[in-house]
Amino acid sequence: MASVVLSEAEKIYIVHGVQEDLRVDGRGCEDYRCAEVETDVVSNTSGSARVKLGHTDILVGVKAEMGTPKLEKPDEGYLEFFVDWLVY
Repeated sequence: MASVVLSEAEKIYIVHGVQEDLRVDGRGCEDYRCAEVETDVVSNTSGSARVKLGHTDILVGVKAEMGTPKLEKPDEGYLEFFVDWLVY
């Protein structure tokens, strides 16, 4: 997992925000953004979903296909997955 390095000023800013029940966007610490979830939004996929959270809009489509066994492993099948995603 990547680590995030914060300056002392950033740490103080965050701590004071929590103490004052404020976030940068003006919401309180316990205020949440409205979330919308839609499924099966892309017709040429095995599965898809669209999630909207505040000003973030995410569209994900997944395709899955059964593959034929490889010649060197004739008794083992496999699945191939293709995943595309967009964040607006």
